[in-house]
Amino acid sequence: MNDDDAAPPPDWCLTWEGFDPAQEGLREALCTLGNGFVALRAAAPESRADGVHYPATYLAGGYDRNVTPVAGREVENEDLVNFPHALALDWRVADGDWFGAGGLERLEHRQTLELRAGLLRRSMRCRDAAGRIVRVEQRVLVHIGQPHLAALQMTITPENGAATIGFASRLDGNARNAGVARYRDFDDRHLDVLEATVDDDETLFARVRTRQSRLELALAARTRAWRGDEPLALVPRRVVDEGLAELAFEVAAEAGQALRIEKIVALYSSRDAATSECGLAAREAVAHAGSFDALQRSQAVEWRHLWQRFDVGDVEIDGANAVATRRVLRLHAFHLLQTVSMHTIDLDAGVPARGWHGEAYRGHIFWDELFIFPLLNLRWPEVTRAL
Repeated sequence: MNDDDAAPPPDWCLTWEGFDPAQEGLREALCTLGNGFVALRAAAPESRADGVHYPATYLAGGYDRNVTPVAGREVENEDLVNFPHALALDWRVADGDWFGAGGLERLEHRQTLELRAGLLRRSMRCRDAAGRIVRVEQRVLVHIGQPHLAALQMTITPENGAATIGFASRLDGNARNAGVARYRDFDDRHLDVLEATVDDDETLFARVRTRQSRLELALAARTRAWRGDEPLALVPRRVVDEGLAELAFEVAAEAGQALRIEKIVALYSSRDAATSECGLAAREAVAHAGSFDALQRSQAVEWRHLWQRFDVGDVEIDGANAVATRRVLRLHAFHLLQTVSMHTIDLDAGVPARGWHGEAYRGHIFWDELFIFPLLNLRWPEVTRAL
């Protein structure tokens, strides 16, 4: 075990034991990962918007306006747009139902947000209808230093016998704004799918554009697999269907043999500086991106430097709640650093009341930067000037 995999101290992490559907929306918001350019809600990679989960990708300043007929009037609503779920990756055992569709029973579930490293971990044991048990480990990051990259590593290990595991890596351009119940009377379609393709046996591509603001986002996703330490040459089934691009494949493993899948995604927008074509930029970036482990190591260094400036929890606190108090202080600082960062300086983006974590308040900006100026002025005055 290297230092990056060592368990963090309790005042540097949030941990949940067990799976509670009623609390999943809160966990997804609290464990959102971002870097001041893009933010991904912490919905499981297998999940879909189903009332329990709400996968979402948000761009800082990524707004669009719709007009909806309501009670004989035309009502304008401007929203923070939900862009395509960047890290969607579902799985199943043999030819059973997909995990994202409820095809397996959770026997164990643990989720940890590691504040010091900007890393989200999930650990599960699951059983299918035939009694086959698998262990699933997931690690997710949105790179704080390389703002256009996000990454997922999923490891599945059969426990009580050999098994064939099916995977489906997807980019679906048909995302909608459906995260807040009280806004559902409004038109929730903000995106037109310009392109959804499978470039090769490991690369997916999608490009969407907002309908009114004409903001384009291109996503290029690279999916690779290993059995133990052996890289696998995948020959997946390619699916392209009405805005959806998918690579589906199966890998066999013996009991105790780990299957590792990595999905690395590059996201570029049409407003990025010095980028003439966001689709080309995304494809080039994902082709040259490192492995998940390499990205995790470089991100850990970036976060270490940030915490040297922003560790507001590094104070002497007395009492029984000292650990919890330090954890809460660091959690607040963590989310502020994911909402505004050095990557925000070149963007026309402020500080939304709810951060880039969801669609409440439609992502609108009020006066909330006033509350965080005291933290930023001393440590990042150049970011304060840009807001």
